[in-house]
This record gives sequence, structure tokens and C-alpha cells, in this order.
Amino acid sequence: MPKIYLFVLLQVVALISPFRVWSQQGFPYCESFQDEIERDQTIFGGDARLRDGVLRLTEAVMEQSGYVYIDIPFSSSFGVKASFEYFSYGGDGADGLTVFLFDGASNFFAPGGFGGSLGYAPRIGGTGLTRAYMGIGFDSFGNFGNNSEGKIGGFPGPASQLHPNSVVVRGPGHASDGYRFIAGVKTNEGGVFGLPEDQRFTISSGGIGTRRVTDPDQPGYRKVIVKLRPKNPGIGFHLDVELIFTTVRGNPRQISLLENVDYPYPAPETLKIGFAASTGGQTNIHEIRNLLVEVADEDNLENPIAAPLENMVVCLGQENFLEVPGDLISLPNENSRISCMNFFETMEDISEFNEDPCLHEDCEEKVVSFQGGDFKYLGQEGYFSFTPNEGFNGDQVQIFYTITDNYGKTSAGDPLILNVNEVPEPLTVFINDLPLDSLSACPGDEVELSMYSGEEISSFEWLLDGQFLQGENAPDLTLTGPGSYQARAISQQGCPLVSDPIEIAFPDFPELEIPGTIFVCQPDLFPDIRTYISAYDGELFDYQVEDELGNAFVNEAITQINLEGLYFLRVRPKEIDCWSDPVTFRLSVPDEPLAASFDYVLNATGLKDEAPDGILADDRIRFLDQSTGTPRNWHWDFGDGNTSNQRSPAHVFGDKGEFLVTLTVQTGPDCEASYQMVITITRTYRVMFPSGFTPTREEDNFFVPKTKGIAEMDLKVFSAWGEFLFQTTDLNGNGWDGNLNGAPLPPGTYVYRADFETTRGEQVTRSGKFLLIR
Repeated sequence: MPKIYLFVLLQVVALISPFRVWSQQGFPYCESFQDEIERDQTIFGGDARLRDGVLRLTEAVMEQSGYVYIDIPFSSSFGVKASFEYFSYGGDGADGLTVFLFDGASNFFAPGGFGGSLGYAPRIGGTGLTRAYMGIGFDSFGNFGNNSEGKIGGFPGPASQLHPNSVVVRGPGHASDGYRFIAGVKTNEGGVFGLPEDQRFTISSGGIGTRRVTDPDQPGYRKVIVKLRPKNPGIGFHLDVELIFTTVRGNPRQISLLENVDYPYPAPETLKIGFAASTGGQTNIHEIRNLLVEVADEDNLENPIAAPLENMVVCLGQENFLEVPGDLISLPNENSRISCMNFFETMEDISEFNEDPCLHEDCEEKVVSFQGGDFKYLGQEGYFSFTPNEGFNGDQVQIFYTITDNYGKTSAGDPLILNVNEVPEPLTVFINDLPLDSLSACPGDEVELSMYSGEEISSFEWLLDGQFLQGENAPDLTLTGPGSYQARAISQQGCPLVSDPIEIAFPDFPELEIPGTIFVCQPDLFPDIRTYISAYDGELFDYQVEDELGNAFVNEAITQINLEGLYFLRVRPKEIDCWSDPVTFRLSVPDEPLAASFDYVLNATGLKDEAPDGILADDRIRFLDQSTGTPRNWHWDFGDGNTSNQRSPAHVFGDKGEFLVTLTVQTGPDCEASYQMVITITRTYRVMFPSGFTPTREEDNFFVPKTKGIAEMDLKVFSAWGEFLFQTTDLNGNGWDGNLNGAPLPPGTYVYRADFETTRGEQVTRSGKFLLIR
């Protein structure tokens, strides 16, 4: 009895939806750069642009830099061979371009210094290409081959000596370490580092005004071939750099620029390839196209071996997901894996396909159509699918398939025979006995999923987020957790049945925050409670407020709450029917409306004035809140740039003028009132003389002024006839005691004159009469 392959791995279906693979996971890799649409893995930077069927890295403009790298790793086990055409023309000769390799495991890319470092090596103060492995520079101007700008090693000569028209190899590096000179050749001169006369050429194909040369028969054409051949035995590679170029019309030649160069550095497991170019004070257009990356050491590689696939069962009316069993495939090459499957109508088609390596490189869900239906490689190992054509009348489909590994080696081709059954009845999943495709459940709820099909079923399986649930092999499933659920079954005739995904959610309740007490502005003006709920979102959630009597207010109805008391706030996502645990708050209603008011006194005396001349600039004023309506927040603006949030603050204005003082009080975000008062500061000092004194009384036995804001004083006392009697400059002294030379003077009228200087430098004079009383 022939071996029958049923739907061997239902898990494949689960992997498809989230599964995303590279369009190319190994050799060969082709990128012509001749299409205007960029591939996902071709990453441009700087001035690089697709233009006119090439990748242009720089224009013939000073100080330009551009780069591109292929974000796909290539195995280094059997070496790397890369070929590409480059075009350098249209300027006056600078700087050049590099082809570089770097660690394929790196998820971060940053080019090196530009200018003479050509985007690979560091420049002074900068770093080189990230995790670089090798850089080969095609240098027009000549700085890549010397050790200026922080580079290590170069052609013999002074550090800044130019070596134009040279091809230079530099070694591995990271940040500012490495990038050492390995080898080089001068392409337009002779000598130890030069070429025979009949092989010489310039890196650039032409100067200012010249055009791109794409025809291999025309002078100026350039194509590079780089080979890294593994040492056997040994660490590292042997490097060859070859060039196809034309200097005489109709006579393209291929020469070896660098041959069998010892490159002794161990390679990372995989490598990525890229290009960079730059201009400086001199210029050139730099372009590349037709990149092909292959294995270098093909002689030591073998083709994969596959076997015929017969009697695989598929069904009409659906995409059938299949797998080539692993025991039918042999991958003989070290570290190899399947990177592509291709499908053909005849064996002859396979021969034609294998002649062009670039036909192998695009495998991302590529659909191949035949008379019976469509085959598609699913981008991972041996997984593929087949969708029979609608109305297909045959009962069997036969084609041929090949397996290609990540080194680009391909199996010879084997038959693939599918037995096509009739359209199966669909597999449907009910949620709690309802035909739903999603459900949002309350925390702790149990949800029942049930499979239904018109087919007789031989086996059942359930998946959660693409993973099979072990031990769940019944048509019903009880669940308590969220996720994407899917039912899988196989009919009695061998057809795979797959349900649509069922989305089950257990939404989280948001955090509820509300002030413990909400204060109302006016006895008859109630606030919107919703404005007090932190992060309120009426689009996503429902909100409920319940009073102490059990009356519930939901969403818009919350605005109808108008009684003082204790309330309970709950929330729920709109898609579910259960509420969160309550948060309590109280609504406080004032006996009188909120109204702002205040008065003030001088802080030292408790009075509004110390003298008729008003408030001084240095007086400390205490502002007294007299607001009504139980405010909770106070904000004072003193009109001089200063503020306070105290209820009854003290303030010193410090200068003369009129100041508009504003008090704003609040009981909540929508409840505030304001009151304003002008405070006038008339002076910066104060001088007050008594109208008389009595030397025999303890209370006023000296004649002296009271002062504030005075720095200096000169006080003189005279008799009524102008006779000088007393003088003092002591601000803190007792003043005149009513005596002259120790003898008491008679009672009567006397005269004073005083000169003052204020603390702000003002000059003040006061004079007048006073009584001496005995």
C-alpha cells in the first residue's frame, strides 16, 4: 500500500498569520537596482537614490556621501563571491567608493567616516563602519591608501601622500579600533604596487561632462568580481579581486587586481554586504548596479536530495497547508537549511530555471499557477500550500518540485502528486452557543467554545495564539483566559478543516480616582461629577454613580446628581456587562454661595495705618481672607509679580506705587470666585515728632522722633528766640531731656529742626514747634 501523506502539520496554519520571513535568506542574492521599487531589505542612507536604472550613491557635487547595505545575512562557511558593475564619472576625480562586509548578526548599522575614509574607516574624532569585517576601496583621489585621518597603515610614503587610482583592502574594525591596511594595487602606474602597462586603467571612466558607460564593448566600462575563498586548513580567507574593463572599443578584458591575498581574520558566522561612496573638494558621480552574491567555494558543496511526494490529500474550496516530511530531505552542506521551494510543470522547466541563479532568489510567498491550482512556498523550511482552482474536475494533480538551501544549491527535482477531494463543510466555532467571532468577558467568567461541522470528524484540536493546547482534543473548550482561539479538525476523508480565529478578551478595568470630597460652588449649582474623575474616557468606558438609596446614574445621567451625601463610583469597558468595585466620594454643599473677599492690616500693629501718611514700602501687610462658601483653594496675585497659595498670607511690597491685589478662591475645577483691591504705597519712610513732652514723667520724658526707613538723622533744638540748645545724630538715642548744661529749662514753646537721609538715599527735612511741660 502506498504511503499517504495527510495534512501532516496543522501547526503550519497557526504560524502563517504572524509569520513574516525574508524574501531571501541566503545565496544566491540578486539586486539589479534597475527598478524604481526598493526591496524591503535594501537599506539606503545619506545621498543614495535609485535613479535611471542604477543606485546613485553620490552626485558630482562636493561633500556628498551615500551608502546602501543589504539587510540579509549570508553564511561565511563556504566563502562569498560578489560581482557588480560600478560607474564613476562626470566629475574632477574624487573621492571613490567601497564595497564592504560586516557581521551579519548585527541589528544596528552605522557607516564609517566619509571623505578619504570612503564610509568604511574612521576619520579623526569619529568611528568606522559598525562591526566591520572587510572594506575594499576603489579610490580615485588617493586618501584611502594612506594613514591620514586616523587610518592604520597604507602604501609606503608620508601619512598625507595621495595614492590616486588605487584599489585598497582594509581589515576588520569596530568604533575607532582596527581597519588596518591589508593590501593594495595602483591601477594606473607600474612598480611594486602597480600593473603592467597594458593592464592599467583609471578608477573613474571619465571627467567632467562624461556619461555613464553600461556597454561592455565601450571604453570606460567597469565590473568587479570579489571572491573570499575559505582557507583549508586555516583561519580566514584567500581574497581575489578581479576586474572586467574596457579601454579599447570592442575589447573587454578581465584581469586580476589582487590574487590570493592572505586575509587571516576569523569570519563571523554570517556576513552582510554594502556599498558607500563620497566626494569632497573634488567630485564624481558614483553608481552601482547588477549585484550578485553567491557562494565562493562551490566545489565543496553538494546539492540537497529530496524524494517524491505521492498521495498527499488536499480538498477543494480552500488553501491547503502542507509540509515536505523532514525524513524525505537530505541537506548535506554544513549549517544548511531550506531557503526556498520551487514548483514546475515538467522536469525540462527545472533545467531552464537553474540556468539563471537570479531566478532562485525571490521566495517570499511566490505563487506558481498550474492547470489544477496555485502552489505557494510559505517561507519556512518545507512548508507550502496548494489552492485548487475553482471547478477543478480532476481528482489528482501532479507537478515537480525542488528544494534550494541557503548556499543556493538545489535538488534535482522530484514529482509531487496531490489527491484532491471534494469541498468540505466549513468548521464553525460558537461562543456560548452563539455564532460570534469575538467576545469580551468579565473577570472570572467561563467561556464555552464549541466546534460545528457538517463533516464527520476524525480528530479535533484547539490553538491559542498560534500554539496548540495540549490535551484539548474534544469539540468543546472551556476557557478563562484571553487570546486568539482557533479550531482545527480533520474530516473522515482526510480534509483539514480550519475555523476562523475567535478573539476572546477579558478587558482590564481602568484605575478609578476621584477626590474624597467634591465641594459644590453654589447651593443651587451642582458640578458635573465626570470632570472630577481622573482620566475620564466616555468613548471607551461606561461610568455609574450610585447614591446611598441605591439609585444609579450612568454616563450622561451623572450630571443630574444634586443632593449632598455619600456616593459610589464604578466603571466598566463598554463591551462588557459587569462593573468594577466601587470607589466612594462625598458631595458637600455649602450653606451660602462661594464669594471671594479680603481685608488687610499692618502685621506689626493689627491696624490699617500707623500714621496719616499711609502704608510704607517696607511695612509687612497681613491679608485676611473673608471669603464665604467654604473655599478649598486660595490664590493671591499681589500685582507686583509675587503670588501665594496661603489662606491669609503676609506680604511686603518694597516700593511705592499702586498694586492691584487679586484673590481667587476655589472649591473645585469648575467653581471659583475672585475679588480685587488696590493697595497704595505712598512712602518709603516715616518720621513722627511728638507735639510735646514732660521730662518729669516716665512715659514721655525725652523729645525724640519715631522713624522708619531712616538711615541718618541730625536733630537740633532751639528756644523760641532762636537760641541753640541741643543737637544729636544718634537715631537710637534718647533725644533731648529738657535741660541745658544740666539745669532744667522752664516750660514753654521750643523749636526743632531735623535733617534725615532715608535708607534709599532720599534727603528729608522737618521743622516745627513743641511744648516742654513741667
